[in-house]
Amino acid sequence: MVSSAFALVTSRMKSKTATGFVLLLLLGMIAASLAACGSNGSNSNTKHTLTAVCSVSGTYTEDMSPFSPNVNCGVDGLIYENLEYVNGVTGQETPMLATGHSWSADGLTLTFTIRQGVKWSDGQAFSANDVAFTFNMLKQYPDADQNGFWNYFSSVTATDPNTVAITFKTAAPTLLPFIEGTYIVPQHIWANAGDPAKYGAQNTSPVGTGPMKLKSFSAQLISYVKNASYWQADKVKVDELDYPVVASNDAALQKMAAGQADWTGVFDAAVQSLFISRDPAHNFSAPVPVVPVQIVPNLTDPLLGQLPVRQAISAALDRHEMSVSGEAGFEAPASPTGLMPGQEKYLDPKYGGTLPQFPAADPAKADQILTSAGFTKGSDGIYQDAQGHKLSFSVTVPGDYSDYVADLQIAVQSLQAAGIGLTLNKVSDDAFRTDRATGNFQLLMSGGFFGPTPYYYLEPLLHSTHIGGANGTDWSQWKDAKTDQLLAQYASTTDPNVQVQVIQQLTDIMVNDLPVIPVLNAVQFYEYTTKNWTGWPNASNLYAVGSAYPLAAGDNEQVILHLTPAS
Repeated sequence: MVSSAFALVTSRMKSKTATGFVLLLLLGMIAASLAACGSNGSNSNTKHTLTAVCSVSGTYTEDMSPFSPNVNCGVDGLIYENLEYVNGVTGQETPMLATGHSWSADGLTLTFTIRQGVKWSDGQAFSANDVAFTFNMLKQYPDADQNGFWNYFSSVTATDPNTVAITFKTAAPTLLPFIEGTYIVPQHIWANAGDPAKYGAQNTSPVGTGPMKLKSFSAQLISYVKNASYWQADKVKVDELDYPVVASNDAALQKMAAGQADWTGVFDAAVQSLFISRDPAHNFSAPVPVVPVQIVPNLTDPLLGQLPVRQAISAALDRHEMSVSGEAGFEAPASPTGLMPGQEKYLDPKYGGTLPQFPAADPAKADQILTSAGFTKGSDGIYQDAQGHKLSFSVTVPGDYSDYVADLQIAVQSLQAAGIGLTLNKVSDDAFRTDRATGNFQLLMSGGFFGPTPYYYLEPLLHSTHIGGANGTDWSQWKDAKTDQLLAQYASTTDPNVQVQVIQQLTDIMVNDLPVIPVLNAVQFYEYTTKNWTGWPNASNLYAVGSAYPLAAGDNEQVILHLTPAS
């Protein structure tokens, strides 16, 4: 089971609308007169303003519903809070509106203890009834139930003012982080809201439990102010949070370098010259690796369905050059296991605790693999099988994913040297998503889902139930009984030791069978300056994913709770 609570990482901020967590709404340069970053004066009455750029090349359309796919910046986590924050990289849990949870012995009942003393921003008391209402509202309006909870839930009830019990039709422990990450809304307002996925435009004065309240909305600027009645208001040092839109990634970095913004998350190869070099003591780029980018073979293709062909493609790829040239050094080569840095506890002991890496591009090894499998080179230097079918493929990619296009142009040269032909099929974003889900491709390059354990990457990518359809995520059409059995075993247990053992077996399948071909480690981009604010998450203290765009797990709230004025 997969969910939108964690990201489908397929791209980085460019001059387009991205998917997954990178939920961008976009347009022209904000006027220079907008509020700059917080003043550092010594007056205790100084207003501390934080400015974040989460939107480029567009305008805002008002949408203040956390259940909308087009939710505005600042709504998730800052107005509406979730039950428990789950770090999508480390898996660390932080109690929020719930102080904890427990499972029944049979795994069919999940009980949350609801925090006492919390108020909605309009002064009314928050209680377990609001939590139960929120989940039952999703049952009434299935289009807002983006996680498909009610395919598994039997009931959600507030058993007393501080307790909520969720009962399941069948055990589904892997739903836990998505349940924890659900944003809770006030029953006294949303009971008459209608479809919550469509309520965002009418929700012009949103009432939440979070650290911020809406101050004003316009097409080019959303402003929030501190919620003085927030249940941990003493942690909030941000008096005002402004989200202007700007014209481009370059403009976002220039605004940061000029001291007119503190926080963003853009992909721009010029980040060093435009931003970091302007003030290297304060300006930082700290992209967070979250999930592999892979080249996905369509395994129904009679050639790509053969393991030696996939092995040869993988051996020939110059991942180092893709990392350095295609991704400007932001994304490191992936591990053949599909695991990310920080997930070493899931490694098979045979690797000695260190993530294995692909060797350097080796066209000679690719030649050896193909020759041993009975392929021969034609007069054009391209390998072919005994029937004359050439190892010449097209790879589908969105034409405006400039880094993916650059990566694949490098792949064209790498594979050519190994006797494998490759041409780029550049399509629109919508066409790419359709082709990917329906299997209308030979090869494609795509990121994947990520979550607090490797399961949330591997399950949507490899479980055969996700083959085909508009929401299909088993894009390679990998159909393997052992894989399905292992994923089902993981999904039926709350024993972390069993889960580790299952992931070790699944990573062996990744390494040995290449259902997909990992290439690079996709990142959530993240830039910040410490000139006005300190306490940002970084590699040594990754308490949250720091990207400024909306992150559906509640990362933005965690950042706000950690920031303090620089002086």
